[in-house]
Amino acid sequence: MNTMTSDRILRHESAVPDQFRRSDAYRLPPGTRTYANQFNKIYSQRVKKLKSRCLKRANAKWKQETINNTNVVYVNKILDVKNMTPCYTIGTVFMDMKYKPNILEEVSNNVYGANDVQESAELSKLDQLRATAYSDPQNDQVMLEDESGRMILDGEILDKILLVTGAVVGVLGMEVEAGIFTVVDVVYPEPGPQVPRPMRAAGNKVLLLSGLHINNQSSLGPLEVLKEYLMGELDSSPETVEFLRSITQVVVAGNSIRCVESADQVVLEKDKYRELNKSNYDADAIKQLDAYICELLNSVPVTIMPGDSDPCEVSLPKQPLHPSFFAKAGSYANFVRSTNPVWLEIDGVRLLGTSGENINDMFKYFIPNIQVDLNGEGSGMDSPVRNEIVNESRLKLLEATMHWQNVVPTAPDTLTCYPYDVDDPFTLDETPHVYFVGNQPKFETAEMTLHCARDAPIHVRIVAVPDFCETGQMAVLDLDSLQCEAIKIAV
Repeated sequence: MNTMTSDRILRHESAVPDQFRRSDAYRLPPGTRTYANQFNKIYSQRVKKLKSRCLKRANAKWKQETINNTNVVYVNKILDVKNMTPCYTIGTVFMDMKYKPNILEEVSNNVYGANDVQESAELSKLDQLRATAYSDPQNDQVMLEDESGRMILDGEILDKILLVTGAVVGVLGMEVEAGIFTVVDVVYPEPGPQVPRPMRAAGNKVLLLSGLHINNQSSLGPLEVLKEYLMGELDSSPETVEFLRSITQVVVAGNSIRCVESADQVVLEKDKYRELNKSNYDADAIKQLDAYICELLNSVPVTIMPGDSDPCEVSLPKQPLHPSFFAKAGSYANFVRSTNPVWLEIDGVRLLGTSGENINDMFKYFIPNIQVDLNGEGSGMDSPVRNEIVNESRLKLLEATMHWQNVVPTAPDTLTCYPYDVDDPFTLDETPHVYFVGNQPKFETAEMTLHCARDAPIHVRIVAVPDFCETGQMAVLDLDSLQCEAIKIAV
């Protein structure tokens, strides 16, 4: 095995264990996979993990609560909720949305023919996003369900919070009409414990990168500048050299190659069925990626995650990119092919990351479909939280997954995933120190706080890692302070 050779940057080294308890959390050994299971088992395992944790928060907050001078009571089953009786209950959210993928319609389209496809080149960037969105705010319904039944949720609070299919929550309120529950408050599951972080002062940093989109038609100029920058060939000032020395790890969070231009990929009608039949394999792009990663490995360790545009499984968790893709890079000891999602431990800091599929899918629950008039009364854009997500920031979506304690809540409903039967690995029983999501429209970061029923609050650094090809930006995380900043490569 090759090891990292020296360049003009003599780097620090981070403590990275070969394995820790969660390093293989999302691996699916080929011999153990079975696709005969029903997807309802994932939901059962999710509720099994989260209901008691949700109830713990609900009891702490609402047990002494009154509504209209009447003490609220806990109702274990949704079917037992009584009319005009203040209560709280726990369930799984289901979003009934007009433009969500429908398997019956998709199979019908494949048999009898679908509507004409409109290429994204004809659409604005916003309309490209709206083309595959699920939401028609005027007709969307939020429901809560458990094994006993389902009820519609209503109330002003629903315009102020985020909910998607698959989130397990507790709701406080009252059934004022048959089957319609007016919500006045919501709680989320008790967060999983967080491993104590060692107090270090090494100053080591991790470079978070995503969306390289290498192919024969793309310009490699920005990537070459990035490589030269990391190797210290662009700026030899003492400050820059010391900063580069502190970067001890590069994590590439998916979408490293792009087989064709996006104009050929995006269609007006969301079609999961036909989407499963497309191939992302491009031999030339893979060779270019291998050569590029190999050059980086001469300077710094690299971990690469698979993403939507990479040649890998469509379903989550995506397994490591095939070793045959990395004829050169695979011989380096400091090269790691990881899953997506992935748990990493670097200098005692636990990082949980995805390549962005989870957040990009959740975004479609809040942006109105292209067939909805954005300026009309029923567009839903008068909701502050929806307006912020659509026009300004996706950080609230990252925050929401931590509140829900599930990083891929919309699987298997609108995101394809492996049919787990005895576990839901997307549900968290440990809270990371850092949660990053790749392939986002812009760099964003914040420190969020998760409140517990009795224990001290838990703090999590969340990072939206920008698409490098689109923005020229990457994120640098300080492993001591957990502060994060963006660096832009200008060509």
